[in-house]
Amino acid sequence: MYTLEKKEKDVFKILIKINNEEWNGYINQAYEETKAKFAVQGFRKGKAPRKVIEQNYGASIFFDDALEIAFAKEYENILEKEKQIKPVAQPELSIEKFDENGIEILVSVQSEPEVKLGEYKGLEIESAKGKVSKDKIDAEINQARERQARFVEVQTPAKMGDFVCIDFVGSIDGKEFDGGKAEDHRLELGSKSFVDTFEDQIVGMKIGESKTITVKFPDNYPPELKSKIADFAVTLKKVEEKQLPELNDEFASSVSEFETFDAYKKDIVKHLEESLQAQLERETENKIIEAVVKNATVEVPEIMIQKQTDAFLKDFEMRLSYQGMKLQDYYEYTKSTEEQFKKDKYEDAKITVKTRLVLEALIKQENLLAKPEEIDAKVQEIATKYKKSLEDYKKNISERELVYIENGILMEKLINFLKSNNQIK
Repeated sequence: MYTLEKKEKDVFKILIKINNEEWNGYINQAYEETKAKFAVQGFRKGKAPRKVIEQNYGASIFFDDALEIAFAKEYENILEKEKQIKPVAQPELSIEKFDENGIEILVSVQSEPEVKLGEYKGLEIESAKGKVSKDKIDAEINQARERQARFVEVQTPAKMGDFVCIDFVGSIDGKEFDGGKAEDHRLELGSKSFVDTFEDQIVGMKIGESKTITVKFPDNYPPELKSKIADFAVTLKKVEEKQLPELNDEFASSVSEFETFDAYKKDIVKHLEESLQAQLERETENKIIEAVVKNATVEVPEIMIQKQTDAFLKDFEMRLSYQGMKLQDYYEYTKSTEEQFKKDKYEDAKITVKTRLVLEALIKQENLLAKPEEIDAKVQEIATKYKKSLEDYKKNISERELVYIENGILMEKLINFLKSNNQIK
């Protein structure tokens, strides 16, 4: 038996009433499930009667387990009946009453908020605009040109853009420090691989020349180095000049399937324009979604925002790990904290949650469905990619992957619906 009351901000209060007979049944169930762990003199383990265990360990020995069993069953039954409750976090429990008549449990549940959709049809959306710039084209060609670069040893003084081979020994106050020494180190001048003005001071050095280079370490370096003045004894051993190929037909044929530079350049422009159009299409779709979300009203619960900031943090930590960095190291390097990270991400998290809730409400409102044959078609695409049959691939696909595929289909249908029901200028 229970009573249900909806409070502000989509919080439901449920008072679960369990009479003495029902509660005793839950106590017995807790006894049956846990009796094997109790050792009582005169009985084999797991064979002692409930009353004997209670006498030896206390009358309330099964209370916590019984409460857990009772709540799990009662709460599940309530959620089955009360479809308006969509929990977004673990419920909070408190014992309101416990006597010879039974037990009363007050449950506080934060439910998914109600979404009031605003206008989402007939909107005027300005499409994203852009064009392929000359700089972008040149940058694409220069990347290919850089990949074809040759490094020729020269006898001229070092200049910016050259690759040099150096020996160096670093010291602070006359004492060498860890990591400050190397032989035959190859360095591109102008790459800013070294601190402060180290590379600038090599410019003009001649092969075989030695000199002392003085630099200051930045404030964000480890304590033993930060803000310290260091002297590096540097010897220049070799200079290599980077020589780039000329932009001509020979270059085009060496880096592409085209025989002429003009044809090669036209193909680059074509691919850049196709990539830009795809990007602009995505940006326009995002502008439609932003407009629809802006028109909707929903009060996002704090717990959902907190969970989203946690998800942002977890994703960020994973991306840092790919770079070989730990989260704590990042905090120390940037002089930041987890609290500051979450604070900075608060508004983004709020928008992310609101967007998801609004899109889910739209999908429900327009009764958009991912049909079984559509899901199979998508799974078939993936199976073909991995050179497997649909049947074989479906045997190993997880429920999570299927949900991801279904959500992708629904989002595609929703985007198409919004594009066809709104005016894109």
